[in-house]
Amino acid sequence: MTVSVEPATLGSEEGSVTPTPYPEAEEASGPGLGLGRVPELALGMACASLVVAVAFAGARSSRSWATDLFWAGQVALYALPAAFLLLRRSILRVEALGIALLMPVATFLILAYYSPDQFRFLDEFQHVQTAQTILSTHHLFHVNTSLPVSAQFPGLEIITTAIVSITHLSITTSGMIVTGTAHVLVGLCLFFLVLEMSGRPRVAAFAAVVYATGPHYQFFDSYFIYQTIAIPFFLLAVLATVKMVKATGRVANAWGVVAVASGAVTAVSHHITSYALVAVLLVFVVAQLFLPRSARTWRVPLVFAVIAAMVAGWDLGVATATLKYIKPIIDSLLDQHGVLPNSTRKGVSGNLPFVDSLWEYASTLLLVVLTPFGAWQLWKARRGGENAVSLGLGLGALSIFIVLVVRVASGDGGELAGRAMTFALIPVSFVVAAVVVGRVRGRSDRPKHGSRRFGSRGLALLGTIALVVLAVGGIAGGLPSYYARLPGPYRVSAYERSVDEHNLDAATWAAGKLPHGSGLASDDFTAALFSSLGYQAYLRNVAGLFLSLRYTAADRTLVADDRIMYVVTDARVTQQLPAAGFYFSPDPHQGNYKKPLSSATIGKFNEIPGVSRVFDDGTIVIYDLAGAGK
Repeated sequence: MTVSVEPATLGSEEGSVTPTPYPEAEEASGPGLGLGRVPELALGMACASLVVAVAFAGARSSRSWATDLFWAGQVALYALPAAFLLLRRSILRVEALGIALLMPVATFLILAYYSPDQFRFLDEFQHVQTAQTILSTHHLFHVNTSLPVSAQFPGLEIITTAIVSITHLSITTSGMIVTGTAHVLVGLCLFFLVLEMSGRPRVAAFAAVVYATGPHYQFFDSYFIYQTIAIPFFLLAVLATVKMVKATGRVANAWGVVAVASGAVTAVSHHITSYALVAVLLVFVVAQLFLPRSARTWRVPLVFAVIAAMVAGWDLGVATATLKYIKPIIDSLLDQHGVLPNSTRKGVSGNLPFVDSLWEYASTLLLVVLTPFGAWQLWKARRGGENAVSLGLGLGALSIFIVLVVRVASGDGGELAGRAMTFALIPVSFVVAAVVVGRVRGRSDRPKHGSRRFGSRGLALLGTIALVVLAVGGIAGGLPSYYARLPGPYRVSAYERSVDEHNLDAATWAAGKLPHGSGLASDDFTAALFSSLGYQAYLRNVAGLFLSLRYTAADRTLVADDRIMYVVTDARVTQQLPAAGFYFSPDPHQGNYKKPLSSATIGKFNEIPGVSRVFDDGTIVIYDLAGAGK
């Protein structure tokens, strides 16, 4: 297989590093010079997302057809733009830009359809606490009882609370505005980045669609979490670096300033994203060593040095909790058993149903097959004077193999690989789009004056099918997990499905009635909500307190040693098996539960002398252990 790309993009015979203008056929042909087929595409993709919304409504009513309708809508959502890009002999640049815009808009609508009025992902509530604290104190860097590092990377919360203060909207509504805007900017920034590299709107739009097939794209990367706001600034920093390399003089310097400013926002918003940005810029610096001297520029290493210094300065001088936070993640890379409590649900997971695993492995295999071809083409083009960022993205695409190694070798491989794919797919989408579009459409999108290359429609169909496989595989192995993929009634230990009015109301009550920072023991999901929304200290390693049928001497010792002041029980742990395989974090019986917990395991707290019930809604009970004997 060969990759067909625009010669001036990947190194022309004259050695120019500046792409030629966009192909004339893409610039001026098509049905008119206005929006082209964008309205029809928008209508089709909106209908596809609406099908998913109907599926969600059916799932809330436990309809058997909901799952099939969900997949039908998802397939249509990805097949429509892919088929348009591959089957059309010429497209308008505005049509390509329209697809890059419509893809994130439609996928964010799916997130909104899932839960239009309430955050559902447990991590989101950790950042809600930071936002609440900023609004109440008008200061940054206060203690976060659930995620201490969140308060030290307040980019998301600063923007959100500004909207709350100006508009008087709720944190939930303001947060959805911020994350929705960030999600759309990711698609647009990636489009313009690839457009600068390839010079072809069709390739840029297809790259945006490929990136949208990522396992975390639809939900995790759009949740109210700090990574969501950092990713668009990450991409903007890379795009500005590309512009800087291609420009000269004051214009190049101006783009360098934009790159540094975007890097600064990334550094104060999310640790891992800032590290990824430093890594990408380092690859660009190294890539320059393989280019002719005339194609090198001193600005790339300077931008790298400045941004790296800002990231290091912030993490060491302000975000001092970062090392403690990421150390377990680093340790898990070397641990066959893993340390992350929720590693059973994310990424290429062996716990997925067989069909889901099959789709996920198929999509991963496609990326592994297609990526090296595009990377090799970029490597060969370096002799033509290609700039460092283009070659760097080609080399960066090979990170897909590092992700696979992490997945196989690490105990928390599914968790870590899923998160790493958010960044690996940026260069991978570029080279995969070059491979697929180059193979289907050739070097140019100009009409062939009546002639058609042999099998072009067949190749376009295969390319569309490949894109759908990537999308289905990404959704199957992404978030929400299969047991929470569709909304519905409460489920124990099911992440998005484990948030309802009972634990939300109880956690809100605790925030107003209980001393903040009190030691609290409960099942993992209830404790997480009480820690974030209730401002209580979340204690781990408390499973023994709930697994015993009676309040034993060992339980008393645990309560005293861990300074447990409150116990929260949820009656549903005695009625349902845990969807994720565990009730507690860590759980000694994870993956081995055959029946729910016995009622006696939580009922025993009613019989302990001196223990009082301070909250009881029939499902959630909060026990105060202050009067219990030591």
